[in-house]
Amino acid sequence: MTSTLTTPRAQQTRRPSSARPRVKTSWLLAALAMFLVVVLLVMWAVSNASDRTQVLAVTEPVAAGEAIPDSAIGSVSISSDAGFGRIYLESQRDLLVGAVAVADLVPGDILGPSMVTGEPEVIEGEQLVGVVLRAGRYPSEIERGDGGFAVSTLERGAGDPASVPVRVVSVSISETLEASVTLAVADADAARVGTWAGLDELVMVVTPLGVGE
Repeated sequence: MTSTLTTPRAQQTRRPSSARPRVKTSWLLAALAMFLVVVLLVMWAVSNASDRTQVLAVTEPVAAGEAIPDSAIGSVSISSDAGFGRIYLESQRDLLVGAVAVADLVPGDILGPSMVTGEPEVIEGEQLVGVVLRAGRYPSEIERGDGGFAVSTLERGAGDPASVPVRVVSVSISETLEASVTLAVADADAARVGTWAGLDELVMVVTPLGVGE
């Protein structure tokens, strides 16, 4: 009797397959959010940089009455809406080198016309007179260095208001628009201008610094 030998079917070998990596949706959302944040930060930085201005600032101490050397002047970038008044731009550096400090300057001070002068506060034959002016009694653009006239609202000579030539040495305007002004006045007229100011009769008419020069 013949027996038929059967061989077992060859088993197929299977290679183990690696599981596909699964990316969680939450990770994708987090990555997308981070990307958007970076984009917004870049856009903000570009926009902020375009709204900035290079201005002049003090880099080393300068005492009042001393000439400002070139080494004491540097430039800084400030926001265009930082709220500063009249200040010197980087392009005006030559105007400041050699100018005289009106007050003690310290590093970090932003330089403006009220902080420096190109001439002595008073010259021979002049006196300083301090006056306080209400809003409407002075031009809104009044600034240190301006020349002009102190005019009486009551005293008249030959039908015209009395006036005295003056020069603005310093000016400070309060939140209520009240101006505290120091004037350089000829010796002969100093008491007169002081009286006008004390009686609240004084009005300032000025020629801005640089006009007509």
